[in-house]
Amino acid sequence: MDLRKLDDEHYPAFSTGQAAELLGVEQPFLRSLDNAGVVTPKRSSGGHRRYSRHQLGLAGRLRELFDEGHTLVSAQRILQLERELAEANAELARLRHRLAEVEGDRPVGPTGGSTE
Repeated sequence: MDLRKLDDEHYPAFSTGQAAELLGVEQPFLRSLDNAGVVTPKRSSGGHRRYSRHQLGLAGRLRELFDEGHTLVSAQRILQLERELAEANAELARLRHRLAEVEGDRPVGPTGGSTE
C-alpha cells in the first residue's frame, strides 16, 4: 500500500462506520447524503462506500448546518457560497501578491492600493 495516498484529502480511506464514528453521526445520515447526491463516496470493489477526508469535512459542515435548522437546499447553497468565497479570497491574495511584485515590492494595503 502506498501510504502517501493518506496525505491526499480526496483519497477514499474511510468506511461508512469509520466516517460515522469520526463525525459523531449515525450511518444512515451518511447514506442519506449519498442518496441525495450531496456527498457521493467512492465504492470499494465489494460495493462498500469509502469516504475521503474532504467528504468528511463536507458531511460535518452539513451536520452543523442541519443542527442550526437549515434545510438540505439551504445548506447546499451555503456550502456553495462558502466555496465561492474561499476561491475569491484565494484569487484576491494571488492578485495582491502579483501587484506587489509589479509595483516593486511596495507594501500593498488591504484594499489592494499602495500604502505609500
